[in-house]
Amino acid sequence: MKSNLNFLKSMKSISLAEMDSVALLNRIDNKYVLNEEQLALIVDSIAENYFVLEIDGHRVFTYENNYFDTKDLRFYYDHHNGYVNRIKVRSRKYLETNSSFFEIKKKEKVDRTNKIRVSLDDILTELDNEKSQTVRSFSRKSLDDLCVILNNRFNRVTFINKNFTERMTLDFNIQFSDNRKTKEFNKFYVLEIKQSKSSSRSPITEQLKKNNIREQSFSKYIFGVLSLNKNVRRNNFLPILKNIEKI
Repeated sequence: MKSNLNFLKSMKSISLAEMDSVALLNRIDNKYVLNEEQLALIVDSIAENYFVLEIDGHRVFTYENNYFDTKDLRFYYDHHNGYVNRIKVRSRKYLETNSSFFEIKKKEKVDRTNKIRVSLDDILTELDNEKSQTVRSFSRKSLDDLCVILNNRFNRVTFINKNFTERMTLDFNIQFSDNRKTKEFNKFYVLEIKQSKSSSRSPITEQLKKNNIREQSFSKYIFGVLSLNKNVRRNNFLPILKNIEKI
């Protein structure tokens, strides 16, 4: 465990069943990209106001994603070009619990995402006809050559606030790979806060604001494609890349 995550050891924990009992309908998601110094500024607030998820003695979990796209990166370019109705397709594995899923996320409005999730025996490396047809049902475009574009691994810690109105995840040790290369990013953290629209301002957002840490868009799939492919169009993502480079 990273030394700046030692605060996790003394936090009160919560079980998966207890966390899953919290329904966040009409939620708002906010992301922040932090360096180690910025994380250090908010750990006391996290420890004071949140529980940490613990499963079978684990508080830090390893995730693996296989992201699917067309060979010409149609999903990537839909995001790059700012299309509101866009989709993301992945298969995810939770290594500590040995559970896997197939997921499709469709962005339908600025603040609304439709998601389907199917349990699997193992992470997918290719899509069968049934799953390919399911993906096509989410789009009017031709999607006949879907394949794994990149693999992504990272560590995650999950928190829930003591009022049970907010979930928060902290991702780090983010790695991307394809059949040509591997890129590792160990110097920044992605903090995502998920809270109900009806909930009041949270202690952690207050702490972030106090330390002039601003919300920032971040997609692992998009960042992975950018990291592994120098030749993709990226103009619309340059502000995000510049902000991360400063970290």
